Amino acid sequence: MNNRFSKLFILAITLLLATSLGMYQFTKQHLRNTLEAELRLDSNTLINQLDKQMELAFVDISSDLTFLANDHHLIELNRGGNLTHTTDALQDLWTDFALHRNRYDQIRFLDARGTETVRINYNKGVPTPVPAHKLQSKRHRYYFTQVIDLPPGTVYVSPLDLNMEKREIELPLKPVIRFGTPVADDRGQTIGVMLLNYLAEELLDEFALITSGFRGHAILANSDGYPLISPESDQAWSFMFPDSPQTNLRTQHPEIWTRLNNEVRGQYINAKGLYTFDHIAPSGNGFRPGCDNCLTIMLFTPQEQINSILKRQLRAITPPFAFSLLLLTIILGFMLWHWDRRRIQKNEIATLNEQITFERDLFVSGPVTIIKLRNEIGWPVDYCSSNIQELLGFKAEAFLNRNKSYASIIDPAYLPGYIKENQEAEHTGTQTFKRSPYQVIDQEGNRKWVQDLCRAIRDKYGNVSHYYAHISDITPLKQAESKLTQSRNYIQKVVDTLPDPTMVIDVSSYSLLLTNQAARMLYNGGREISPDTTCYRLSHKRDTPCTGMSEPCPLHEVMLTGKPVSVRHKHYDHRGKLLYVDVRATPLFDPSGRRIEQIVESHRDVTETVRMEKELQHLATTDRLTQVYNRLKFDDELKNQIDWARSTSNSLGLIMFDLDHFKQINDTHGHDIGDLVLRNTVELVQQHIRKSDTLARWGGEEFMIITPLTDVLELKSIAESLRSKIEKQEHEEAGVVTASFGGSILRPDDTFSN
Repeated sequence: MNNRFSKLFILAITLLLATSLGMYQFTKQHLRNTLEAELRLDSNTLINQLDKQMELAFVDISSDLTFLANDHHLIELNRGGNLTHTTDALQDLWTDFALHRNRYDQIRFLDARGTETVRINYNKGVPTPVPAHKLQSKRHRYYFTQVIDLPPGTVYVSPLDLNMEKREIELPLKPVIRFGTPVADDRGQTIGVMLLNYLAEELLDEFALITSGFRGHAILANSDGYPLISPESDQAWSFMFPDSPQTNLRTQHPEIWTRLNNEVRGQYINAKGLYTFDHIAPSGNGFRPGCDNCLTIMLFTPQEQINSILKRQLRAITPPFAFSLLLLTIILGFMLWHWDRRRIQKNEIATLNEQITFERDLFVSGPVTIIKLRNEIGWPVDYCSSNIQELLGFKAEAFLNRNKSYASIIDPAYLPGYIKENQEAEHTGTQTFKRSPYQVIDQEGNRKWVQDLCRAIRDKYGNVSHYYAHISDITPLKQAESKLTQSRNYIQKVVDTLPDPTMVIDVSSYSLLLTNQAARMLYNGGREISPDTTCYRLSHKRDTPCTGMSEPCPLHEVMLTGKPVSVRHKHYDHRGKLLYVDVRATPLFDPSGRRIEQIVESHRDVTETVRMEKELQHLATTDRLTQVYNRLKFDDELKNQIDWARSTSNSLGLIMFDLDHFKQINDTHGHDIGDLVLRNTVELVQQHIRKSDTLARWGGEEFMIITPLTDVLELKSIAESLRSKIEKQEHEEAGVVTASFGGSILRPDDTFSN
């Protein structure tokens, strides 16, 4: 016993160790995959946040540049006249603008020869106009030569670098990006260049703050790959100092440089670590290879850091894993020792009682009727229990006197299968087998479904001499199965008559238990739907259930409330066409009435209704002639803007203007020309207001403009600029039309009604 036990124990321990090692390797790989997936998600989330933050900043700067470049004072400055008055007005406006924006080191206008005409220095928070005798010529500087020949309306953006004064880098370091655009007169001729020197320190500080908790290296680099922000502080801005050691992404990460230099965005992992990168184009024109002012964001998690995190996780699970292995070893040894002792005892008892226990167990524990068949033609009956008449309708004597063989009562349709199962048991050496259901014919000619558990009895040569069979009447079970099939077919036919797509869903797996013809036609082109198909795979063409406030999962809502739920979802038909669908989900409870097992969903296609609702909403809020907000929508927008200004303590301006003598235009030239004047004027105004401003038709020839974040000087400048541009516009037949403007800034005691 000891020798056998030792061999079994060594074998079991070997298998246990091999299994444990496999489980450990599997756990290690699973932890690595989970960690890499988590790092990928973290990197993508962080780079999306950085991308959005920087793009919003650059859009805001371009908007400021366009607004200042369209100021009518610049055109008046070019015309001559009272230059002192115009220059003073520009200096006052730009000084207030620099103080309000708090991010521009310089605001400048250079005339067509490259000479500074007006310049405001931020001066560390105290914006100051530069006196005329200190203004300089910049006609040879790159930012003037590259901007002056651009088409009007084009925004030029310089690379991000450090500001230089007198050909030396200004200290402390001052990161700067120069934004410039040509300024054109009324005839479209370029009269100069508008420049903004953007102080990028706040942008870089925000980048460092957002990435401070990142598990890796966050790098911001210029178009040549030189770091502007780097974990290695001595590498930042190294390209601005020729005497310092030069390093860039090309030399530090050559395996990723080609992809980084040619792809807009990407994420790759290799032997060195996980790389996630994106490009920012400050001009807003999108990244392209060779873009000299584009910025590169690269998040790099070294493989050493990934391995370090993985080691910490493995160290945390190793002690309980080792303890479990030790405990399993002890338990396994005890079980093997106990099993070995029990095996010997059972073998001794089994040898002594085999014949007795076989006959006793066979006849005592039989399910219903017991019968012993001789393995000969027709299977004569050697023994049958007394209850055989209840099952088969024949007395036991009919079989024992050889008037009936068992083969004679088996339905001929099932006889070949009965023979085949006996042959298979005989050839394969099977001792006990459960026979497939078959039909027998009783003395009255009625058919019954039966099933038996057979035991093959073999002689000393191994040949089957007899069969013992425990026969059970399964007719009620077969009848129930038939009724269930009929009931299901009937339900399917009824459901198929419903015009709306309808389906029954298993709440535990989202799988479809039943679908009607309308659902199959809409979502699967009329083809049958696989039982393992989920509801979200069928209707949403996605691999995960619905989430979020916009499209809540009706199954979740029903499970929470226990009541029917109606929601509106976006679905896709079998061709991928978008549909708007009203989903009605109704719970089906278990027999206790407490637990929801299934949910019935019906889908009503409301795509055309949604389209009409959107069209009606557009018609209700938009002026039909000018396609801007009408008075009703303007009132709602003004209320919202006032509430926003109150809650955020921001300024809010309102401009009203109407076209002078407009009735005379209609009377003289007709309403078609009048309508054309209104449309042309609206188009002109929309081109010269900010994206954040709201234009609406108040009524007739009267219009309103909401201007958020606007003080008195800016409001006057906007109104005067628009008035001047309207006055210069020529209209077909009607000629020049003038407009009258008025404006107001929101005061503490102002309300919507007054």
